[in-house]
Amino acid sequence: MNKEEVMKRMHGIGIIPAIALNRVEDAAPLAKALCAGGLPVAEVTYRTAAAHDAMIEMKKACPEMLVGAGTVLTKQQVDSAIDAGAEFIVSPGLNPEIVSYVLSKGLPMIPGISTASEIEQALALGLSTVKFFPAEQLGGLKTIKALCGPYRSMTFLPTGGVNTDNMLDYLNDPKIFAVGGTWMVKSALIDAGKFDEIERISHDAVLKMLGMHIKHVGVNCTEAEGKQTADAFAKLFQGSVRETSKGYFGSELVEIMVNQHKGAHGHIAIGVHSTERAAAYFRTLGYAFDEDSATYDANGDLKFIYFKDEIGGFAIHLVND
Repeated sequence: MNKEEVMKRMHGIGIIPAIALNRVEDAAPLAKALCAGGLPVAEVTYRTAAAHDAMIEMKKACPEMLVGAGTVLTKQQVDSAIDAGAEFIVSPGLNPEIVSYVLSKGLPMIPGISTASEIEQALALGLSTVKFFPAEQLGGLKTIKALCGPYRSMTFLPTGGVNTDNMLDYLNDPKIFAVGGTWMVKSALIDAGKFDEIERISHDAVLKMLGMHIKHVGVNCTEAEGKQTADAFAKLFQGSVRETSKGYFGSELVEIMVNQHKGAHGHIAIGVHSTERAAAYFRTLGYAFDEDSATYDANGDLKFIYFKDEIGGFAIHLVND
């Protein structure tokens, strides 16, 4: 997997757990818990002596997992991380020498910044994503938005004070590459062997990030019956009729398809905060998509796509809210 593919996958996962492991033997069960919870990625920090061996064990236990190194401060730690199979490197600050060294090794590098001057250094080094750390202490999303003004090509990985209560504030902003956090991998949970709890917290975080809900139901109809059917649904749901190129909406809850029919009976639209991240999540669960149906926004992120298979005669698609 090249640098671009690694970064795209991290962006799709959306939440990057930052882990400090005291015992190598906890690495494998932790990796399995995170993957089962929908977070197949780990930033293993060099805050403990177990980091190198832990990365090896995590990748052995879950080969599909993205494993990277965090709190990387020296060239020796970079070499150690590469030896352990790290696929990306994260640091709390921006040291141009370390950034250049990582990039020379062909790995993605996400250094920490907190000022405009550091963003300019990152741009000069050829980076387009930086870590914003410590995020909440530095003003959070308001500060990131202020910094974005003159640096519109930069995206951010906020870490520090990010949790399940505020992560959507960050993730719903297009300048946020992903968020980093420790709330699902707290040391107390790991040391107590509460990997089921880590899986549950991770899964809850993923579902909250996606925000899945039924946006509307599509009903296949003949052209002769389309308007009448739309009127009936609009009356039922106390809405109005809206004509489209494919038929009508009878209120915004029901789409009447008269020109193009998807699904034996119709379709179901699942609204999500990010189609890009929702599709990435479902792919990890083994679902396939009709790639020909995909549409993208100006940033190249997926905004609409149908699943490949119908369920109960209904085609199903994801769409950005």
